[in-house]
Amino acid sequence: MKLRLKSSLALLMLIIAVVPAAIVGGLLLKQQSDVEENYRIDMLDRLSKTIEQEFDYRFSLLSTSLDVLSRDRLFVQAIDNFFLAGHVNTSLGTLVKNAPLIQAAYLVDDQWAEIESYNGIRGLSSFFKLKDILSYRLSYQNNNGRQWVFYYNGEDLMPFKFNPTRRGIVVGVPIFQSMTNGLKREPLGYLIVVVPIENIIKVLRPYLKDGEQVVFHNNDRGSVNNIDDINNIIITQGVINNKTPTIHKTIKIKLENKYISEPIEYIMKVYMGKYIGENPYINSLKYITLFGGIIILLSLFSAGLIYRWIARPLSGLMDVVRAYSHGEYKSANKTLRFAEFLMVEQLIRNMAKTIQAQMANLATTNKELNIAYLEKEQANLQLVNFNDQLEKKVKEKTLALSRSLLREKNRRSMLQSLLSFSHELQSGDIIETVMTQVVALYPMAGWAMKNYADNKGIWACENIDQSRLENKDIQPESHYSDYYRVPSNGEYLHCFKVKNSQNDITGIIVMQYMALEHDDFEVISLFIRQLSIELEGRLLNEELARIAVTDSLTGLANRKAFDLDLDEHIQLFNRYPERHFGVFILDVNGLKRANDCYGHSMGDVLLIETSKLLVKTSRVTDKVYRLGGDEFAIILEAGDSESCSILWRRLEKVRNQINYAYLPDGKRVEIHFAVGYASTDQYSVEQIFLVADKAMYKDKHHFYETTGIKQ
Repeated sequence: MKLRLKSSLALLMLIIAVVPAAIVGGLLLKQQSDVEENYRIDMLDRLSKTIEQEFDYRFSLLSTSLDVLSRDRLFVQAIDNFFLAGHVNTSLGTLVKNAPLIQAAYLVDDQWAEIESYNGIRGLSSFFKLKDILSYRLSYQNNNGRQWVFYYNGEDLMPFKFNPTRRGIVVGVPIFQSMTNGLKREPLGYLIVVVPIENIIKVLRPYLKDGEQVVFHNNDRGSVNNIDDINNIIITQGVINNKTPTIHKTIKIKLENKYISEPIEYIMKVYMGKYIGENPYINSLKYITLFGGIIILLSLFSAGLIYRWIARPLSGLMDVVRAYSHGEYKSANKTLRFAEFLMVEQLIRNMAKTIQAQMANLATTNKELNIAYLEKEQANLQLVNFNDQLEKKVKEKTLALSRSLLREKNRRSMLQSLLSFSHELQSGDIIETVMTQVVALYPMAGWAMKNYADNKGIWACENIDQSRLENKDIQPESHYSDYYRVPSNGEYLHCFKVKNSQNDITGIIVMQYMALEHDDFEVISLFIRQLSIELEGRLLNEELARIAVTDSLTGLANRKAFDLDLDEHIQLFNRYPERHFGVFILDVNGLKRANDCYGHSMGDVLLIETSKLLVKTSRVTDKVYRLGGDEFAIILEAGDSESCSILWRRLEKVRNQINYAYLPDGKRVEIHFAVGYASTDQYSVEQIFLVADKAMYKDKHHFYETTGIKQ
């Protein structure tokens, strides 16, 4: 009985030593598994949000670029003007290069005949499939936007190397003569851009890691339950093992912004591996738990063997001993002699020694188990420290990601402000508009600008000392590259040349700042290119406007300018009757005679010299016009009858003097002209021109009658 009790106690001590270790190990395994699962779910949420935001941002930027391009006046004029095809090709190429989603772009007229394309197929006829759909939607449009989005599948819209799958998205933008209420009229043509599936995959794939997968299902075309559906957009990174357990998240995405008339909807599924790689500490805990379980089983098995092999025979012997001690010297079926008692005693003594040895061995085993338990506790402490370090790294990565998202948000804001910059530059002061824009982009930097066209090389400065700009190294003529930098008091003067399409320098922008990051350099370079294009367009428009109202021979304002100014003065007079004005009509005498006698060169010189005399005689506030042929006009601002009389006397004095128009060979013709005028304080605004013209012809007839010269 004592032996059996000692064996039971030893087994109980063994179980008490091993079971807690196994329980603690199991709890730690459960805790680590929960941490891994939560971390993986959080990573899946962040990846899904990033893909959703990038998808929306790319198409919003594309729609904004298409809206700006469709409103370009030269782009609109190119539909009917073959000579502007070069501008269209350059604009389409710039659009494709600056918008990563686009691979090809077309400009077609209202009959869907191709005008110009970039990366497209010449003579393409596939767009006729869109003609009926787009025309129908234009007639029943809902005024929510000016862009329409369509799917295409199996159509040849560009060379095979750009779009092997023959699938993607087409964006159509109608182009109108006037942007005001443009959708209520028939379009002049259409701007068509093609976004292949390959470009969407190329833009979104860098956000994935190995083993991750994103599938876009379209409600109208793709099957949500079948990932391999041909109509779905599948984006993967690395090799996808279908046997690996995964988790996924489903999000609805709308391709929608203020420019798109009818949005389309996707269902996006993001797949990610379910388990992260196993941790060595977790494996150690598994092994310790397995080892403890094996020890318990071996102990139970050993106890059974001891009881079977040792305890039962000893029990029989103890029965014999008890029988002998009770005086039962005879045992059933056994004949015991005196020598047998001695053998039993010796046997019991030997068994006692054996049991003592086993107890000592058990104590040693218990000590070893205690040491293993301490080692396990130390491993647990190391695991806790590892978890703390892991949590710290997760926080650091989260903070870095938040900062990266903030930078991305600021960059998008910068790009959107740059898109609105072109509209402001068309009407406002160039220097003021540019300086306001660059200071808004980088308020901590110093800025300076010199525009050779408007301010004659004078620096406009903001947060920068103009004395630093006197450095000879800043002069753009001494540098070959469009960008260069000059050290300045621990910072740099970043210099950007502003050039026109002929590569002529039209200005320079200087930024005082630290070394530029790659993203900052791209933003500023984009701004400089946009400024160059818009500045050249504005100067061209101003020059065309000036030519339209200027007489090419004399440099005076022409008949169109006279009609516009006269109408403006009439409107002002109708609003403010006290603001009188006068009109002079003049006609050169002897122009036909000069042409007949000396040639048309003498006639041109006669007209030029007459215009100079009229400008010199008039006031600064008076404006001289050449109406055509030998006829001139003058409009007097604040020209009542008294003011008109004063100007008439000055003109009379000039024509009474002897003035000549000379040819280089010495031939000359006397300058003489007829004059007639009228003022609004004597005649109505509807009669003033006719009265002045009639008075001029009367004066002209008097001149020819008096001199006897034939007209």
